[in-house]
Amino acid sequence: MKHPFKNVRWYVLLLGLAAALSILAVLQYRSTRQLSDATSDQMRATLGAALMDFRRGLENELAPIRRDLELSPEDRRPDELPQLARGFAEWRQTAAHPGLVSSVLVWRFAGREGPELLELDTARGEFVPAPWPSKLQRFKAELEKMSRNPGGGPNGAGERFPPPPQPPGFRPPPSWLIDQHVPALVHMDRLGSLTLPPKGQPPEPIWVIVCLDEDVLVKQVFPELVERYFSGNDGLDYRVTVLGGMDGQPPIYSSESGPLRGEAKLSLFGPPTFFVLTAGVPRERTGPLVAVTSLGPPPDSALPGPPPGEHRDPFMVLRYSPEERDWGVLAQHRKGSLEAAVSSIFYRNLAINFGVLLVLALTTGLIIVTSARARRLAQLQVDFVAGVSHELRTPLTGIVSAAQNIQDGLVDGKDQLRRYGSAILHQAHQLSDLIEQILMFSAVEKGRQRYHLQPTDVAQVVEASLKNTESLIRTGGITVERMIEPGLPQVNADFHALSRCLENLITNAIKYGGDQRWIGIRAFVAASPKPGKELRISVEDHGIGINSADLREIFEPFYRSPSVTASQIHGNGLGLPLAARIAEAMGGGLRVESVPGEGSRFTVHLPVPEVRVDDQRVVGASSVNFGS
Repeated sequence: MKHPFKNVRWYVLLLGLAAALSILAVLQYRSTRQLSDATSDQMRATLGAALMDFRRGLENELAPIRRDLELSPEDRRPDELPQLARGFAEWRQTAAHPGLVSSVLVWRFAGREGPELLELDTARGEFVPAPWPSKLQRFKAELEKMSRNPGGGPNGAGERFPPPPQPPGFRPPPSWLIDQHVPALVHMDRLGSLTLPPKGQPPEPIWVIVCLDEDVLVKQVFPELVERYFSGNDGLDYRVTVLGGMDGQPPIYSSESGPLRGEAKLSLFGPPTFFVLTAGVPRERTGPLVAVTSLGPPPDSALPGPPPGEHRDPFMVLRYSPEERDWGVLAQHRKGSLEAAVSSIFYRNLAINFGVLLVLALTTGLIIVTSARARRLAQLQVDFVAGVSHELRTPLTGIVSAAQNIQDGLVDGKDQLRRYGSAILHQAHQLSDLIEQILMFSAVEKGRQRYHLQPTDVAQVVEASLKNTESLIRTGGITVERMIEPGLPQVNADFHALSRCLENLITNAIKYGGDQRWIGIRAFVAASPKPGKELRISVEDHGIGINSADLREIFEPFYRSPSVTASQIHGNGLGLPLAARIAEAMGGGLRVESVPGEGSRFTVHLPVPEVRVDDQRVVGASSVNFGS
């Protein structure tokens, strides 16, 4: 009843460990999913913040231009143009990108002579008359139309109209516009038209036009902002694109080439407006857009919008048609989309977590298997001690009994004394052989056994093995059938070790040969599975045979088949393991074929060394340290 109880405990332990690992797997999956969701929200929030930082970075790049080239009321005096020239010079000295401004233009009314356009000569620091550039013709027409609106600009006679009444809470429009087509910044000076000048002073509204160099924006400003706000540990985390304001217009800037499938878009000028792209729809440009008001994101978006009233727009966009959109910055994750990036992180974390669980499961399994093997080995060692004790007791009992008879004077005559002496010597030889086998196995297991390999005649080894086991063969009445193939090649082997290997096989054949009392020894050359040939020495019997379940265990130290133990056949479980290790130390191996009830055949495989062609001599002797 004891052993079944132990087995039940082992099964309960295995089921408990399996259940614990399953629970851990479920918990790991749930925690990984929650972490993935949190990572998705964090990445979306980080993307929204990066887009807003990109916009603010561009505003900060343009803000010094506004600061240094803006005319205040006290600047409306005859030296206003030199003041603009000095402001531009100051800006260029401190600007991070002095080439960002390609030209500075002033459009003003020169009394009754009408409007005139002046351009800053940066070499002389003076404004000189200049024709309208071709890229500003459309803006010129818009500017003239804006200057003629009621209550705004002067009429043809130079008269002023008083400003119309404004509703409560009226905020005048920003004094700076941006023309995205040029691109250019425009300072709207409406002070001369919305307020009455001092008596006798003619109105002189003035407009400052700052033309930007698009090459500097595309090649310097945008790349630096992208590097600053969208970089990760391994370079850019996002592919960033700046889009123009018209459908069909190619991107103004893109950090990488290829079709655009962005996550979100933020306007660069005017009220900050977010756009969320429809996921999974590849488009050559932006794909379908869902507009988001400047007060916050839509309910189905995780992108944060700016708090109401917190952001003031330094630049309003000058549009020539209702179809125009503001410039926008579009971001797309390097993995294709935020969902793909989050999925990649999710599956990577899941693989790591389940990999750890797998390692834990394997470690637990190895511990269980190792524990079972340790228990089994301990049991085998106990059986080995019992078997060796019995093997030692048999010759010792014979020696003690013969010596006691001689001491008691029961032995008379030389013949009887010689017979007793021979029995004592035989038992002493058995005892010595058993001890030598145990010591040899111990040396082999510790790697201390040395073999001296040299060309060896296998026929002589077989003869020596039969001679050393002659007493057992004669006592057991065993018939030995030898089939030694003539002209066998020599093999590199240790003569005494190979003889010990064959002696163990012959002893086993005698011990387990049953009632047939026959063993067959055969030596022959056969083709090797490896290139070349091998010499095989087989020892065969017609005895009890070996069960298939025991064939995998018989070469393990101390192992003895339960059927053998039940048959009261003495042994220590070291003969076959020692024979196998000797054969392996010589570059070969030991194989077994057996049929229960019909007998067994053990075959030693030894490689045949190649013979040198020049002098037909075998490669010289060598020494090996088995187990080292």
